[in-house]
Amino acid sequence: MFFNISGITDVALISPGGGFSNAKTIHIVNTHASDPVLVDLYISTLSSGGSAASVYYILKSHYITSNEYFNLESDVLSFDNNSSTGHGLYIALNNTSSTVDVIIK
Repeated sequence: MFFNISGITDVALISPGGGFSNAKTIHIVNTHASDPVLVDLYISTLSSGGSAASVYYILKSHYITSNEYFNLESDVLSFDNNSSTGHGLYIALNNTSSTVDVIIK
Protein backbone atom coordinates (compact mmCIF):
# COMPACT_ATOMS: atom_id res chain seq x y z
CA MET A 1 0.00 0.00 0.00
CA PHE A 2 1.24 3.46 -0.91
CA PHE A 3 0.05 6.82 0.42
CA ASN A 4 0.85 10.52 -0.05
CA ILE A 5 -0.23 12.30 3.15
CA SER A 6 -0.33 16.04 3.79
CA GLY A 7 -1.78 18.44 6.33
CA ILE A 8 -2.94 17.96 9.90
CA THR A 9 -6.03 15.76 9.41
CA ASP A 10 -5.75 12.25 10.83
CA VAL A 11 -5.72 9.77 7.95
CA ALA A 12 -6.75 6.11 8.04
CA LEU A 13 -3.96 4.12 6.41
CA ILE A 14 -5.82 0.89 7.11
CA SER A 15 -9.49 1.39 7.93
CA PRO A 16 -11.36 -0.86 10.35
CA GLY A 17 -12.89 -3.73 8.42
CA GLY A 18 -10.25 -3.55 5.69
CA GLY A 19 -9.05 -7.11 6.31
CA PHE A 20 -5.36 -6.14 6.45
CA SER A 21 -4.04 -6.78 9.93
CA ASN A 22 -0.36 -7.68 9.82
CA ALA A 23 2.00 -4.92 8.68
CA LYS A 24 5.58 -6.21 8.39
CA THR A 25 7.11 -2.90 7.29
CA ILE A 26 5.97 0.72 7.58
CA HIS A 27 8.21 3.21 5.77
CA ILE A 28 7.54 6.95 6.30
CA VAL A 29 9.44 9.58 4.28
CA ASN A 30 9.29 13.32 4.95
CA THR A 31 8.85 14.72 1.43
CA HIS A 32 8.76 18.40 2.39
CA ALA A 33 11.57 20.39 0.80
CA SER A 34 12.74 22.07 4.00
CA ASP A 35 10.53 21.51 7.07
CA PRO A 36 10.74 18.68 9.62
CA VAL A 37 7.57 16.81 10.55
CA LEU A 38 6.24 15.30 13.77
CA VAL A 39 4.42 12.04 13.12
CA ASP A 40 1.84 10.23 15.21
CA LEU A 41 1.22 6.65 14.05
CA TYR A 42 -1.40 4.76 16.00
CA ILE A 43 -3.87 1.91 16.09
CA SER A 44 -7.40 2.86 17.09
CA THR A 45 -10.99 1.68 17.29
CA LEU A 46 -13.79 4.06 16.37
CA SER A 47 -16.72 5.14 18.51
CA SER A 48 -20.25 5.01 17.09
CA GLY A 49 -19.83 8.70 16.22
CA GLY A 50 -16.75 7.98 14.10
CA SER A 51 -14.10 9.50 16.39
CA ALA A 52 -11.16 7.59 17.90
CA ALA A 53 -12.35 5.57 20.91
CA SER A 54 -9.22 3.69 21.97
CA VAL A 55 -5.80 4.88 20.82
CA TYR A 56 -2.57 2.86 20.99
CA TYR A 57 0.49 4.78 19.78
CA ILE A 58 3.25 3.20 17.73
CA LEU A 59 4.92 6.61 17.27
CA LYS A 60 4.05 9.76 19.21
CA SER A 61 5.42 13.09 17.95
CA HIS A 62 8.27 11.28 16.17
CA TYR A 63 10.59 13.87 14.61
CA ILE A 64 11.64 13.30 10.97
CA THR A 65 13.82 15.94 9.33
CA SER A 66 13.34 17.16 5.77
CA ASN A 67 14.00 14.47 3.15
CA GLU A 68 14.68 11.84 5.83
CA TYR A 69 12.77 8.68 6.65
CA PHE A 70 11.66 6.36 9.42
CA ASN A 71 11.45 2.63 8.86
CA LEU A 72 9.54 0.30 11.20
CA GLU A 73 10.08 -3.40 10.66
CA SER A 74 8.18 -5.74 12.92
CA ASP A 75 6.69 -9.20 12.86
CA VAL A 76 4.50 -8.42 15.86
CA LEU A 77 2.46 -5.48 14.56
CA SER A 78 -0.87 -7.22 14.07
CA PHE A 79 -4.35 -6.16 15.13
CA ASP A 80 -8.01 -7.07 14.58
CA ASN A 81 -8.98 -5.39 11.34
CA ASN A 82 -11.67 -7.77 10.07
CA SER A 83 -14.75 -5.88 11.26
CA SER A 84 -15.87 -2.29 11.03
CA THR A 85 -15.76 -2.17 14.83
CA GLY A 86 -12.18 -3.47 14.89
CA HIS A 87 -8.94 -1.53 14.78
CA GLY A 88 -7.47 0.69 12.09
CA LEU A 89 -4.00 2.15 11.49
CA TYR A 90 -3.87 5.96 11.44
CA ILE A 91 -1.32 8.71 10.86
CA ALA A 92 -1.37 12.36 11.90
CA LEU A 93 1.12 15.12 11.02
CA ASN A 94 1.82 18.31 12.96
CA ASN A 95 1.55 21.06 10.34
CA THR A 96 -0.74 22.01 7.45
CA SER A 97 2.28 22.16 5.13
CA SER A 98 3.69 18.78 6.27
CA THR A 99 3.96 16.06 3.62
CA VAL A 100 5.00 12.42 3.88
CA ASP A 101 4.92 9.30 1.77
CA VAL A 102 3.99 6.04 3.48
CA ILE A 103 4.60 2.51 2.24
CA ILE A 104 3.07 -0.42 4.11
CA LYS A 105 3.72 -4.04 3.30
